[in-house]
Amino acid sequence: MIHIWNAGLAWGKAIHQEAALDSLRNVLAVVGAATILADFATIKIWLILPMLAVAFLIWFLDYERHFRGQTVDEIKAAR
Repeated sequence: MIHIWNAGLAWGKAIHQEAALDSLRNVLAVVGAATILADFATIKIWLILPMLAVAFLIWFLDYERHFRGQTVDEIKAAR
């Protein structure tokens, strides 16, 4: 378990900070819109972990988008 934690920390330190923050803003915008539409009093406690996993997946896919297509040159120039 400690090895997984250390690998996660190493991965977190190696990601591109600007792209990660932009992706986080995009995910928070989606979560904010979902918050307005949802009634959190009806959410079951066992659904929180899968919801966090889906939010992480969305963030990761958006983060990876920064390194494909039109933004590749911008990322390479920032390094």
